[in-house]
Amino acid sequence: MPTVRAGDSKRLAPHRGGPYIVRMANGDDYAESLEAQLLADYVSGGMPLAQACRTLDINLATTYDRMSKWPAFAEMMNKARDAGYDMIAIDCLEIADETANDIVETRFGPKPNKEFIARSKLRVETRLKLLAKWHPKKYGEKLEIEQKTANVAIPVGDDPIAAQRAYEQLLKG
Repeated sequence: MPTVRAGDSKRLAPHRGGPYIVRMANGDDYAESLEAQLLADYVSGGMPLAQACRTLDINLATTYDRMSKWPAFAEMMNKARDAGYDMIAIDCLEIADETANDIVETRFGPKPNKEFIARSKLRVETRLKLLAKWHPKKYGEKLEIEQKTANVAIPVGDDPIAAQRAYEQLLKG
């Protein structure tokens, strides 16, 4: 079965006579069923899990229940999601590199197609924001936090007023 990527207009139509028959290869391992393999194929192609479930006419809540019930299926879906994130990143590069419609011919000569350029920018930014939310370690903003600490001795001996003054002095900087 060909990999279906996010944004592809061609999708496999689910069987409308009823839900897919889930056949277990070992009797109890859902990860080896045809339905699970199709679901993983869609997700690894960059399609979000909810959209893949709708395409295959599978209840999303049932899919999450199956992921908690069958660890092999959960692991397979996690690997499919990671591959799907990479496919979405590749889509971003392809959208950004596409220049065929950037220029439009007018009677005054070639002009930039601002609408197409803005749409391409929106498509890339939307995908990048979703990737940053879905997988922040890999696709999120890298923030470096610098922490400054100071070792200050506050006298706490017999004079509470001196301790209070030292504390106030510390707060002032």
